[in-house]
Amino acid sequence: MKQEILEIQDRAVSELLYLAKSGKSSISLKAPTGSGKTHIMARLMNEMLKENENLVFLVSTISKGRLASQNYERFNEFSLKFTRLKPFYISSEKDAKNKEYSIHIDTSFNVFVLPSAQYTKTSKINKEKSLLIFLQRCKEESKKVILLRDESHIATNNLNELSSYFSQTIHFSATPKDDKYDVKIDEKEAERANLIKTVEYIDEKEELEKGLNRALDKFKSIQNFYFKEGIRPAFIIQISNKDFGKNEMKEIKQILEKQGLRWVCFVEKEKDYESNTRLEKLKNKSLWQNYVKENDSFIDVIIFKMVITEGFDIPRACMLYQVRDTNSKQLDEQVIGRVRRNPCLKRFEYLDKETQEIFSKAYIYGIKPMEKSKKRIRLKGEIHKNLFENEIIKEFGKFEIIVLKEIHMGDIDIRDCLKNLKEYDSESIFEKYKKLQKVSEVVKRKQKEFVKTYEDWFLFSQNLKAIQDKLNSVVEDYEKYAQIEKVELREDIYSFYDSRGESVWLDNWIWSDSKEEEFSFDSEAEKEFCKILYTLCEKSCKKISINGKEIYLFGKNFIDKSNVKFDYYHLRKRTSYPDFIFKDIKNKIHIFEVKSVNQSKSFALDDEEYKEKIEKLKKAYTFASKKTGYIFYLPVKNGDDWSIWRCENGKVDEEAKRMNKAMFAEYMNGGA
Repeated sequence: MKQEILEIQDRAVSELLYLAKSGKSSISLKAPTGSGKTHIMARLMNEMLKENENLVFLVSTISKGRLASQNYERFNEFSLKFTRLKPFYISSEKDAKNKEYSIHIDTSFNVFVLPSAQYTKTSKINKEKSLLIFLQRCKEESKKVILLRDESHIATNNLNELSSYFSQTIHFSATPKDDKYDVKIDEKEAERANLIKTVEYIDEKEELEKGLNRALDKFKSIQNFYFKEGIRPAFIIQISNKDFGKNEMKEIKQILEKQGLRWVCFVEKEKDYESNTRLEKLKNKSLWQNYVKENDSFIDVIIFKMVITEGFDIPRACMLYQVRDTNSKQLDEQVIGRVRRNPCLKRFEYLDKETQEIFSKAYIYGIKPMEKSKKRIRLKGEIHKNLFENEIIKEFGKFEIIVLKEIHMGDIDIRDCLKNLKEYDSESIFEKYKKLQKVSEVVKRKQKEFVKTYEDWFLFSQNLKAIQDKLNSVVEDYEKYAQIEKVELREDIYSFYDSRGESVWLDNWIWSDSKEEEFSFDSEAEKEFCKILYTLCEKSCKKISINGKEIYLFGKNFIDKSNVKFDYYHLRKRTSYPDFIFKDIKNKIHIFEVKSVNQSKSFALDDEEYKEKIEKLKKAYTFASKKTGYIFYLPVKNGDDWSIWRCENGKVDEEAKRMNKAMFAEYMNGGA
C-alpha cells in the first residue's frame, strides 16, 4: 500500500485519539466513501485499548446491505494486526424461531457490533433488556463504554435512551449531518494518494438510448485493463421511482441485451431481484450480494433505485449512469461513493502507469453535485483568449519550480550495508514486519527488488537501519535528482477556496471575488500570517495598475490549477504548495510556507515527526533558493509569536534562524 495512504489514515487516527484523550464527549470524522473508515475505527480502538484496557466499544451500524456483518467480519480480520480487538456480533436473527432462546452479550469481548435494526422497541434485544443489562454490567465492572456510530448521517435514535451509559460517542460518515465534523480526510488528498478514485462527471443531456449506449461503449473500452488484473468491472445504473422507473427499466433491458451484457436489477428490497443470468435460480436470494460484489463476478451491470447507497462495498464498480435525479446532495454523494473505491489498493504502486490511471478514475453520467462551501475566484486583470496574457501571470514570468526525477533502484547499491545474517536475533519476526511497514517508499521498492528468499528477507530486515540511511542519502541528493522546470504561474486564472475556513477581508491583492472580497484560509496561523504580509504591502510589495486600480503582487497560492509547487523527499516524494507568493518592489519573489507548533482543538502534533518534516522542507527549499533566486520562508507560529526561517541564494544566515515577527517586518520594510 502506498505510503501516502498510510499517512492519511494515521493522521486521522492521531487526531481522533487526541480528541478522545482530551475528554471531548462527541467527536466526528468526515471521510469519503472508500477511504478506509472501518480500518480507521479498528486502529483507533486498538490505540485506545493500549491506553486503557477497561474500555468497551459498541459499534452501532445500520443494518442496510449487510454493513453490520461486514464490519464484524473486517474487525475479525483486523484483530490479527490490531491484537487488542476482541469482536462480538450482537444479533437475535440466528435463533429468532427459538422462543426459549435468551440473548446473552459476553463481556469478555471488547468490540460489540450492533446492527441498528436489531435494537428497536419491538426487538428481542430490547424486550429482554439484553443491551441494558450488558451496559449495567460494564458499569459495575468499572468499564467505560464508547459508542461508535458508523454512517452517522442516518438517524438511529433508539440508542438515545441509553446515552448516559456512554462516556463518549465517535461518529463516522462520508456525509455528516449539516456537514459538521471535528476531523476530516480531505477528498482531494485522498484522490491524490489514489485512496479513492477521481470522479469525471459527464453531463448527460441525451435521450436514454443514445446516452446509455455511449456510456456502455466507454465501459467496454476500459474492461481489458480490469480483466488483466483478474477483475471484472461493474457498471451501475440508477433509475427513477414508480412508473418512470418501469418505463426506463424496459428500455434499459433491451439496450443491455443488445450489448450482450449480464445484468441484475434490484429496485425495492435488497433480497428481491431479477437477472438475465443464473442468479435467478438461486434459492437463497440474499446470496446475490456476495456474487455481485466479488471481483470475479460474472455480472456486468447493476440496476437499482436507492438500495445501494450505504453498506454496499463493490470496488470493481467504475461507472455510474444516473437516470434518476434525487434532489439530495447527501444521497448523490452516497451513490457516487459506490464507484470510488480503489479496486487494487494494496498493490497499486506495482501496476503499470496506464492501468493506474484507469483504476484511479470513476465515470459519472448524470447530475454533478454542487459543493456549496466551494467559492470560485479569479485572478484580477483581463481575461484574454491566451491565458498567459493576463497581467498578473505575465508579471511573474516563467515561474521556476523543482521537480524530482524518478530514481532507478539499479542506481543504488546496498551491498556495503549488508552484514552477515545473525545466528541469534532477539527481535521477533512480528517486530521486524512492523518496522518494514513504516519505512519509506524507496526502501519498500528496494526490498521488493532485493528479496527473493526467506534468507534475503531476514538479511534485509537485520540491516534495515544501514539500508535506510544509504537510500535516504541518495534520494535526497537534490543536486543529482532535482531539476528546474519553467512553467506559467497558473494553468487557469480561476480557482476555488473552502468558505468554511478562517476568513479575512482583502481588497487590492491579486485575487477577485465577484460578490465580495472576503477570503477563507485553512488555519488560524495561515490567516494571521496573511494579515502580517498584507500590512507590509504598502512599503514592500510591487504594485501594478489594473483598470485604474493599484493591485499588490501578493496572494494566496490557492492550489487548484496552481504551478507554484516544489518537490521534496520525506519518506516518499512529496510536493509542497507554499501558502503565499509576494513580489517586492525590487522584483524579488518571496515564497512562504506557513506552519504552527501550537496544539489545535482537534490535532495533537507528533513533535519529532513534525520537526523532521520541517527539516526536510528546509533542505529542499535551500536547494530551490539557490537554483531559482527566490527567497523562501518557513514562518512557524509558536505561542503568540513567530519563528521565521529564511533562505536566500542557498544560504541561511544566523539572523534568519532567530527572526521573529518584528524582525521580519523590519527586514521586509527596509531590506526588500
